[in-house]
Amino acid sequence: MKGILKPLILALAVAGLAPTAALAESQSASAAEVKEQSQTHVVMLGTGTPTLQHKRAGQAILVVVDKEMYLFDAGPGFVRNLKALSGKDFMPPDVMFTNDSMYGGLDKVFITHLDSDHVLGLPELLLRPWVLGRDQPMKVIGPKGTQGLVDNSLAAFKDDLDHRLYGTQPANADGYKGEVTEISDTQIVHQDNKVTVTAFRVPHGSWDEDMSFGYRVETPTKTIVISGDTRMDEANYEHFKGADILIHEVMHEGAISRMPEDWQKYMYHAHTSTRQLAEIAKEVKPGLLVMNHPLFFGKTDEDMVAELAQHYDGTFVLASDLDIYE
Repeated sequence: MKGILKPLILALAVAGLAPTAALAESQSASAAEVKEQSQTHVVMLGTGTPTLQHKRAGQAILVVVDKEMYLFDAGPGFVRNLKALSGKDFMPPDVMFTNDSMYGGLDKVFITHLDSDHVLGLPELLLRPWVLGRDQPMKVIGPKGTQGLVDNSLAAFKDDLDHRLYGTQPANADGYKGEVTEISDTQIVHQDNKVTVTAFRVPHGSWDEDMSFGYRVETPTKTIVISGDTRMDEANYEHFKGADILIHEVMHEGAISRMPEDWQKYMYHAHTSTRQLAEIAKEVKPGLLVMNHPLFFGKTDEDMVAELAQHYDGTFVLASDLDIYE
């Protein structure tokens, strides 16, 4: 059928007939081909929290679709984990001084909110890939305040920038810059020929409602939802449903119960316990539930897994740095 489909459409067009069925079949075949040939990988570049954990860098989630990279959050120390992906067949090549590389191709980041554990790595994201050859501005999408964060970060490194731009080191004039888009509502924030990224508001502590976001990423083969930091709220469910992979923050309920009452109140205003996450997952039914941003407060990985398993019998994992989901 594929061999005769295009001539058939052309013949119908010449005859002045509306080739509705043929066009629909052509579009369907094209979409099927794209899906069959496309690959989506999710890499947990950083899974940490404000607490210091030597095995967990700050928050950073990388979605790679046919070697195009989409980064979500830029927590402290995550950039070094990029090197561990060198040579992976789904990644751009590990070479310098070209945008067709894992450094030059890291050119867009979507920020969930401006808590420091999610953005302390932004200056490094702006500067280190530039030194390694990225010559186009970084696209930075995030809540209001993101422009100031980028401007102030670059101002803090003015001496370094001047040294590289006006000294003897070869340097391009654009790769360190940030092109900022500030968002304030649920909306599509990026769309290309394969991927649509939608930001949606999430409630997180005392942040204003237009200052904290999750992201829904739709690719030819997967729907990935990143909760950002958020408490349990049924308003999130419409954005969670249909996820092949739901990456959601979590805190250990038993550990929280032993905190002072004022801290317990704050934690449940800002975050989601294992029991609550189980309730969410039972309702939205993700293909894979990924516990992220784990707040342990003295508990272990095994404790966190065991506590969720008490309430949820679906497929789930506790994320660690450099975990890869396909």
